[in-house]
Amino acid sequence: MSLTPTWAPNIHPLAVHFPISLLLAAALFDILSSIRPNASSIRDSATWLYCVGGFMTMAAYFSGLGAAGNMLVVPEAEPDVATHFLWADRTTWFFVVFASLRLAISFIWRATTRWAAIASFIGALVGLGLLIVTFERGSRLVFQHGLGVSSLPVTERSWTTRSQPPMP
Repeated sequence: MSLTPTWAPNIHPLAVHFPISLLLAAALFDILSSIRPNASSIRDSATWLYCVGGFMTMAAYFSGLGAAGNMLVVPEAEPDVATHFLWADRTTWFFVVFASLRLAISFIWRATTRWAAIASFIGALVGLGLLIVTFERGSRLVFQHGLGVSSLPVTERSWTTRSQPPMP
């Protein structure tokens, strides 16, 4: 049994959205944690979001490797595929290491100083920068090269113009 729905080319387009949202939420919790440094529940929530986000980043990374191995890529798109892979690799392993450090800081060393929160947030900003570049490179593959997108068959119910819906 396949995990991929029949309408999806592979699992990668479904998997990539989870780490993006989880890591953005973690960064928001980090901002709240810097505003309220004594609220350990906020800091711990950010740590767990980074951990789950890092795990989901690995899932997206490996599903992307599988997708790239099974797709026909036009020669014009190959440099963009390679660039997306490079940034995905950097982003994935950054968040794996970062989440591990966050676990150690939050639950082993119990570092609750403002400097630990600021250093952690700066690290999160670096990771979010990597995530944005990776996202942009992947978007280019979809929207510029049409990878993973199939055209829909034209039917009599298709819209003739974008501004007018079909009449019943």
